[in-house]
Amino acid sequence: MASAATSVRTLLISDVHLGCKHAQVKACLDFLQSYQPEQIYLVGDFIDGWKCNKGWHWPDECNQILNHLEQLIREGTEVFYVPGNHDAFLRNADYLRMIPEAFSQVKIADEFVFETLQGWRLLITHGDLFDFFETRAQWVSRATAGVYDFVLSLNRWVNRRRVGSNPYGACAFLKDRVKRGVRFISSFEASIMQHARQRRCEGVVCGHIHTPAIVRRKDSIYFNTGDWVENCTGLVEHHDGTIRLESTYGTPQTLQLNPHERLAMRTRSASTDDRSDWYYGSDAERFDGNAGVESEFEKVRQIAG
Repeated sequence: MASAATSVRTLLISDVHLGCKHAQVKACLDFLQSYQPEQIYLVGDFIDGWKCNKGWHWPDECNQILNHLEQLIREGTEVFYVPGNHDAFLRNADYLRMIPEAFSQVKIADEFVFETLQGWRLLITHGDLFDFFETRAQWVSRATAGVYDFVLSLNRWVNRRRVGSNPYGACAFLKDRVKRGVRFISSFEASIMQHARQRRCEGVVCGHIHTPAIVRRKDSIYFNTGDWVENCTGLVEHHDGTIRLESTYGTPQTLQLNPHERLAMRTRSASTDDRSDWYYGSDAERFDGNAGVESEFEKVRQIAG
């Protein structure tokens, strides 16, 4: 491990989509190599199994990411893997038996309860199990995958000469605004937080919807790690208990948790289970991981018609 790597307690990333041509694997590799973590949570869609039969793309950086994880495991880092809808094959015991020996120590489950340095209990799950389309009409998700790839390709073409900019920034902005328009994100957050409360957790860490966020409510906290296709974001828990939502292209967000607030929050959550409280309101502190890309969206809109 390079001496420049920062020692941290925990890394949490999701939706890397290794195998997809749009995955920004170099940015993800740089992020992983920047830290020496005690534990890593891969919160689903780390590998894009949907691309195995068509559109598989595996540059050398994908191997470097796997090699880096293998090295971290040898050095004592604990790795936890939560399958998502794109790597749901890892929920199959037959596939688990095929995992290389180097990764045999990786713990795999649909969800974990992660306790922060300050004692906060956070439910970690990918999120697809709380998505209506994934659980009841997955054909809709698969049918729209081609459209999604086209929009990503268009966005990349628009930004092909902008060195250092996010090639998919406008796509991230567009999808975020559409989902907010139909209250998809609010409903998703409400469903997943209700489950977290049933598990006696004060918060959630998930991915799936490619919308990086920290939402702090009166009785709970919601983290979305984002993705490494459109946003290039990940959560970092430092040794002082600080949690940062790092962003390759945007501004990071810092959250300091403390045990006294956790106890007060647990008391409040025990007295209410109102899902409607999770729709955006004035009492929510929200970090919008898609801020600052409106201009890129405008360029795509003009070209598209």
